[in-house]
Amino acid sequence: METGLRLGVWKGHPSITLVAGDRDATFLPGCGMLCASIRHRGDEYVAWPRTLAQFLEGRMTAVPFVHPWGNRLESRRYRVGRRDVDLTGLDLPTDPNGLLMHGNLRGAAFDVVRAAASARDAHVVARLDYGARPDLLRAFPFPHVVTIEARLGAGGLRVTTEVEPTGRSAVPISFCWHPFVQVPGAPRRDWELRWPRCERVLVDERVIPTGARIPQRAERAPLADRTFDDHYALGTDRRFALRAGGRAVELRFGPTYPYAQLYVPVRGNFAAIEPMTATIDALGRGSAPLVKPGDRFRAWFTVAANAQ
Repeated sequence: METGLRLGVWKGHPSITLVAGDRDATFLPGCGMLCASIRHRGDEYVAWPRTLAQFLEGRMTAVPFVHPWGNRLESRRYRVGRRDVDLTGLDLPTDPNGLLMHGNLRGAAFDVVRAAASARDAHVVARLDYGARPDLLRAFPFPHVVTIEARLGAGGLRVTTEVEPTGRSAVPISFCWHPFVQVPGAPRRDWELRWPRCERVLVDERVIPTGARIPQRAERAPLADRTFDDHYALGTDRRFALRAGGRAVELRFGPTYPYAQLYVPVRGNFAAIEPMTATIDALGRGSAPLVKPGDRFRAWFTVAANAQ
């Protein structure tokens, strides 16, 4: 298997493409380390429901890193330990109900610290010093560094995210990734969706958890005309997949992604299958895991795109 790196430009922004045999994956370090493309044998498995310009304004598309909170916050105030944080008046992305949504990075630039290829895979490592950004700290005053490693090999793409505190305070963890994926060459109604046995976390009309959960059996069934905006607490099996026409894309989440969100709207030839480190509004509810100074929090997920 031949591996390598390609440096280029994607819609006016510098890009790094990892190549491993008949697979390639493209990242935009200067745009929040956005994964812009995942291909197998030339077929594209990443969907773009919004433009890159919209992403830089805080709306999600392709495969973005969402930080420091994933999904929504119910309130503009939250408390971590003895620290109260008030987000009133800050310009932050919101959903149609006015709830804060999808963090505050807006495509903040990462610095590439390493990019290389070996006989087995190609990889890139990029870093964001969140604590050096006063504009970001206003909404999340917990200095830390985020390091993202993307590694592409024969089995697909593995993305590892690490958070390391750089101040004296513990850092609450509630980030996620938001992969918009598609099965190329087939309309959405023909896709088959597979998800694991888990618990569906019930949410209200604002997509905020109510506190109730319902057991959800594993399923492998046609997507057809079904829609979703559902939140799940995962068990030991953390694999989701879409299949159609001899092509498939499978996502697998590591143990520090205990939650997931499945989003399939009425329109659009895509599905979003999101690995989450904490439940919706974990930051506001004080349930987010904490990483102490001197420690590191690490989470990984994989995307395997395959054609028969």
